[in-house]
Amino acid sequence: MQFTHRASAFAAAVLALPLLAGCAGGDTAGTAGAVPPSSGTPVGRNAADVSTGDSTFRGKDLVISAGCTVPASRPATVWIQGFDPSTWKKVASVEFTLPAQVVIDKRDHEELSALYSLCANDLPHEEPAGGTATSDAAFGPRVRQLFDRDFTKLAVVTADDRTGARHVGYVDRAGKFTDLTGDGNGFATTPKEQDALFAPDGGSVWFTHLDAARQQHIASRSTSGSHEITEQWAGEPPATLDNILVLGGSPLRGLVGPNPRFSPDGKRVAGFVHGHGDSVTPVTASGPLATTGALPIPDSECRPSGWVDNHTLLCAYSQAGPPPRHLNNFWTVDIDRLRSDSSRKTTDGAGPDLLPVTDRVNLPLAVSPDGKRLLFRSVQAKVEQPYVTTLTPGAQPEQISGQDAATALGYGDVVLEWR
Repeated sequence: MQFTHRASAFAAAVLALPLLAGCAGGDTAGTAGAVPPSSGTPVGRNAADVSTGDSTFRGKDLVISAGCTVPASRPATVWIQGFDPSTWKKVASVEFTLPAQVVIDKRDHEELSALYSLCANDLPHEEPAGGTATSDAAFGPRVRQLFDRDFTKLAVVTADDRTGARHVGYVDRAGKFTDLTGDGNGFATTPKEQDALFAPDGGSVWFTHLDAARQQHIASRSTSGSHEITEQWAGEPPATLDNILVLGGSPLRGLVGPNPRFSPDGKRVAGFVHGHGDSVTPVTASGPLATTGALPIPDSECRPSGWVDNHTLLCAYSQAGPPPRHLNNFWTVDIDRLRSDSSRKTTDGAGPDLLPVTDRVNLPLAVSPDGKRLLFRSVQAKVEQPYVTTLTPGAQPEQISGQDAATALGYGDVVLEWR
């Protein structure tokens, strides 16, 4: 459920970028630089562009991105593209055509689905500050969970403006919509289900809803059988702002908070914890991020931006006041060295900066599955370009120059996953 999400300024763009746990190489064909995102040049693809490549997304050696176009006359289209990280050539792609009843834009100033942030380029929205691309404001892990593992189904929300009902369901590649909520029977509370996300195996859709007493719920519905609701958690909405639902862990849990990032094994999560600030905290149940056992991240410049492995957090620079120690850079933190008591220091667990010092603004996108490489965007004025670097301090980043990859990964798409 999207409670008060707003894409605000550059710090929010950094917080919202996806970073998920492959060789770095440049395809020398095509253009070397991305078109400035504010130039008015469309970033959408036509059907011929997206159809290039197989419709099967292989299980490894693939960087996956998604985009959306919402024409003045529907239907809207969502595309997914897969790039080989050794050549940066597109090797897989698929499209979803969205039925007219699917909610994309906001209703009553509320974002009902992660489709809003995916499709924001074609919708009324707040421009990110500093000339960054619209796609920078989307939280990649959440957008990834719109889809099942193999990108055969897309979780959606529908709304009836007459009754106020909100239903969850999914669309398949043929454009067929399956309503999981259903119409119900008799004299009952109007369903207010939203923020639909797929479990990785595609067997259920998770979502949030409010009951008549304004209690918040995390629940799920199976994609098979009668689609009965399974309640996962209920309680007071979190005291934090900008809360979203994200899934992770085994067994699967649903957490609500400001852009929570699960560790690869799903046992811990990094995010803003009420009363503690940005922290790492254990995952023991669905619901808000746990305050018990939370380890605050002592460096106020660290914006948690993903995981290198189960013990190492990646930080991106967040302005915290002069003088900056990590200006425009990335670094790692060994979370096993964090301390919960007053003796903690800013440098606890912190590694050295990973990038050469420049005046570029750098936005992390995805870590390779082996934890050795980082895909990121680099912003110069109004131009964004994709780069890959090894996670070794001082390594020289390599620019991705193939036209399709440079556009999709540089500013056009939301990067979902490096598998």
